[in-house]
Amino acid sequence: HNYHLLLLAQHCEHQYITNKMSNIRTIHDTPTASSNRFSMSPIGGNPIYVGTVFGIEITLHPLLLLYFVISAALPWLLNSSTMTMKDWLYYVVVNIPLLFGTVLLHEFGHCFATRKVGGEVHGILLWPLGGLAYIGHSEDAKDDLIVSIAGPLTHIPQALLWYGLSQAFTRGTFMDMLCVQALWLNISLMLFNLFIPCYPLDGGRIFAASLQLMKVRVDIAAKICAFVSLVCALGIGLYGFLYNVIIAMFIGFWCAQESYNLYVHTKEERLQEHQLFSKYAIETNDGPYNQI
Repeated sequence: HNYHLLLLAQHCEHQYITNKMSNIRTIHDTPTASSNRFSMSPIGGNPIYVGTVFGIEITLHPLLLLYFVISAALPWLLNSSTMTMKDWLYYVVVNIPLLFGTVLLHEFGHCFATRKVGGEVHGILLWPLGGLAYIGHSEDAKDDLIVSIAGPLTHIPQALLWYGLSQAFTRGTFMDMLCVQALWLNISLMLFNLFIPCYPLDGGRIFAASLQLMKVRVDIAAKICAFVSLVCALGIGLYGFLYNVIIAMFIGFWCAQESYNLYVHTKEERLQEHQLFSKYAIETNDGPYNQI
C-alpha cells in the first residue's frame, strides 16, 4: 500500500524567509488576502484558504488537489481488475486524509514551539510534497533546535494514540490495518525527520543548530551542512531511482539544489543572506564570518 510514499512524502517541514529589518526570519506580515497567500507558495499558484486553527491560517496548494484526484483515481485505473473496493478505500484513506492529517499535526508542532520561544507564526501550507510552516523568531541556536525538533516529536503522541486504537479492533479488520499503518507512518516520519541530516529537512536544521551550539565557526558549519546534505540528497534520490519511488527522486533533487545553494552562499561569503545561517553570520574586517 505504497509504504515508501508515506515515508518520504513529508520532505519539507518548515521554511524561513529572511527579513533583514527585524532579523526575524518570516515570510511577510500575516497574510489576509489571496495576493499574500500567493507569495507563500513554493512553486507558484494561489494557495486555497481552508481555515484558521489556533490562530494559524491553513492553506492548500492547488497542485495538492490534483494530487488527491490522481492518488484516488490512479490505483483503481491501474488495478481495476484485481483491486476490491475495500482495498481502494484503504489506499485512499491512508494516502490522503491520514497522511496529510499527520503532516498538519507535525507542522502545528513547529508553530507551537515557535510561539513558545517568542516567535511569529504566519501560516501553514500543505502541498504535494508535504507541509510548510511559515514561522520566524530572532532567538539563538537553542531555540532553533527546539523549533526544529518539535515537529518530529508530535509523532510520539500520535503513534501512541494509534497503537491504543489498534487494540480496540479485531486483528485483520479494516480499522485495525488502518491503525497499524498510521502507527508505522508516525514512527517512520519521526525517524526520517530526526536522523537524516539533510537540509532543508528537519534533520538538517537540527544538525545546523547543533553545530552552532558546539560553537563551530559559521562558515565551517555551513560547509559541513552543505556537504552532508548533498550526500544525503544523493542517497534519497538513488533510493527513489532504485525502488521506483518518484517522489523520493523529487525530494532528492530539491535537497541537492538547496545544498548547492548553501555551498554557493558559503563560497561567495554571503551567509548573512542565507535563510538558515543569516542570524549566525556577520561580515567582519578580519575574516569572512564569526560566531555572533
